Amino acid sequence: MYYQNQPPKEPSGCLQTLVITRAILGILFVPILLVVGALLLVLAAFYALTISPLLAVAVIAIGGVMILALAKWESRRVAKEAEQFKE
Repeated sequence: MYYQNQPPKEPSGCLQTLVITRAILGILFVPILLVVGALLLVLAAFYALTISPLLAVAVIAIGGVMILALAKWESRRVAKEAEQFKE
């Protein structure tokens, strides 16, 4: 009837796994969004091409403007984060 001190149990690691997963997905969100958006743009362009070639050009132009706007937004966000680390 001796009482043995047991070392405290280590946490299961589930919370740490969730934090790491969230950080990785946060980093990869924009690139994944760009890839999925480009695939949807290609599909929309092919569909529009079955209707009219001019409609397909319009879809591609709109998609290009959207990708350009997203790239500018992302570069501003990265520059803002870089400024915060410099201070």
